[in-house]
Amino acid sequence: PVHNVTLDGFWIYQTKVTNRMFAQCVAVGACSVPTEEIGGPVYSNPQYANHPVVGVTWDQSQAYCAWSQGQLPTEAQWEKAARGTDGNAYPWGNDKPACDLLNLGYCSGRTSEVDAFPGGISPYGLFDMAGNIFEWVGDWYGESYYNDAPAANPAGPESGQYRSIRGSSFETDLNQAESAIRHYLNPSNHR
Repeated sequence: PVHNVTLDGFWIYQTKVTNRMFAQCVAVGACSVPTEEIGGPVYSNPQYANHPVVGVTWDQSQAYCAWSQGQLPTEAQWEKAARGTDGNAYPWGNDKPACDLLNLGYCSGRTSEVDAFPGGISPYGLFDMAGNIFEWVGDWYGESYYNDAPAANPAGPESGQYRSIRGSSFETDLNQAESAIRHYLNPSNHR
């Protein structure tokens, strides 16, 4: 349901975590190598160093965040970063998705570099808040959580079976680009 939420200040990466960034974590032994996805960029191929890392579970995402002295955003933080303070439907505003704004609906057929769509940035200057790849967030998934969530700093249910994921991917239909759309996945899976 549409509702107002108050959040404490937070920092968030301007782009998705790239293969290059994740490789640094792997190199020091703090992260495990991602699973190679069929049709996805090969993690170790330098040609895809600036593409988002794919094939990581929620735990692998958490390991990267711990190594980088950060944390996965909550769903509320992610959504604010994507929509801004005006509650835009999409990161770039309220205009319908198009292939010059994001990598969605098979616009390119595979992942793209994390800064390839400057026309689709969010009000906070963040790239790829829609399109390219889905993103893990810190919350457990609760279908009706927002009906009774606290109005300040909601962090999701205390436990659950699934973790929340936000955003959309290069394979997603155009009608899945809205920033308010929520998804879930078993935390041991990857996409």
